[in-house]
Amino acid sequence: MMCDSQFIINAEYSLAGCLLVMPEETTQRIKAVVSSGDFLSDTVRRIYDATVALVNAGRACDPVLIQAEASKAGTPIDTAFCADCMQLFVTTANAAETARIVHEAAMQRRAAEIGLALTTGSIEAVEALEQLQNLIRSQGSRILSPMETAQRVMDFISAAASGESKPFVKTEFSKLDNILSGGLAAGGMITLAARPGTCKTTAALSIAENVAARNETVLYFSLEMTKEQLISCRAANIASISRSAIYSGEISDKQWPKLIDAFDEISKRPFLIRDTPSTVEDIEREARCIDGLSLIIVDHIGLIKPTSKGTRYEIMTDHAHRLKQLALSLKVPILTLCQLNRQSEQRETKRPSMADLRDSGAIEEDSDVVCLLFRPAQYAKPENRPKAWENQDIDFIIDKNRHGETGIVTMNFNGYLSRVSA
Repeated sequence: MMCDSQFIINAEYSLAGCLLVMPEETTQRIKAVVSSGDFLSDTVRRIYDATVALVNAGRACDPVLIQAEASKAGTPIDTAFCADCMQLFVTTANAAETARIVHEAAMQRRAAEIGLALTTGSIEAVEALEQLQNLIRSQGSRILSPMETAQRVMDFISAAASGESKPFVKTEFSKLDNILSGGLAAGGMITLAARPGTCKTTAALSIAENVAARNETVLYFSLEMTKEQLISCRAANIASISRSAIYSGEISDKQWPKLIDAFDEISKRPFLIRDTPSTVEDIEREARCIDGLSLIIVDHIGLIKPTSKGTRYEIMTDHAHRLKQLALSLKVPILTLCQLNRQSEQRETKRPSMADLRDSGAIEEDSDVVCLLFRPAQYAKPENRPKAWENQDIDFIIDKNRHGETGIVTMNFNGYLSRVSA
């Protein structure tokens, strides 16, 4: 909510009074919330800068010394102004909340300035988006004291324990959630990698469907399959009808009621799909426009349109970095699909390893979790392969995990129904 300028000025004067009367205590309360550039009033900014300089240096601090420090910096402060602000002082108990009001108003001003520059043609849309993203990323960048850090961690643990926040998004595959210490980490980039034909999309869709079935919003960027193809896969999974039958329209009389029920369920679930060619800027913009996101899926990172020149390695590295930063900024897990190189197929076992990401930029470094998919039947002799409608094993090989263990979780895969199940 936008506040009028006089309200913000009054809040700043109140903070100045706290700084002048109780400089050390006030500085400790507000330094993690507000910064010098947030103040509308130049005089309050001078008081803040001088007070912080004295407190950080461990020097004595009072109104006279604050004025002296400001004068030394070439930014003198009027004595009458200090006296007026000190008369406003009541308590430092609400200083942090007042500082938050000042900071949020500064954020609104900066965003409005970027918007004005865009509408007047002073900057291009891409530059405006980049400036807004930098503005968002700057939040929470101030270094907290050990006490403040400990308190934030305790608040985080308490919120998780009470169910007010979710540090992980459950896949609803219990063995996979257990090895991941609870699910897909909020703010984490989870890479799901495999060779072509292993059915990465089916695995990602099965996880996404489980999340959406809990009425949690999923945003799926499909850079390889159309929206119609994806929805056919979703319907096959829910209705237990062959995906090819649904996509071709060859539905029996007995199957129609199941299909209708499946599409009714699909229409109710918050599962959003974008199937147009996308740059990483498109992904960032779309994701930031949707409130209450629980999971973002990018299928797959190798098909993101580049917007800058460079080698494929450099471009993939840039995309991985930006997806990781987006996950951190939104505090939402991003499940990123990725193709492995051919090295695994030269091994006798055909099993992939994290080394097979070697040509894919910094994906391995930026990922919180690297999960490699392996479907043994894919490499079996034709006579030994399961029938299309039969279940077969698919291994989720957790080769990297910042939040828990590594290991292998084996589940069931059914390509006929586009389904992965426990």
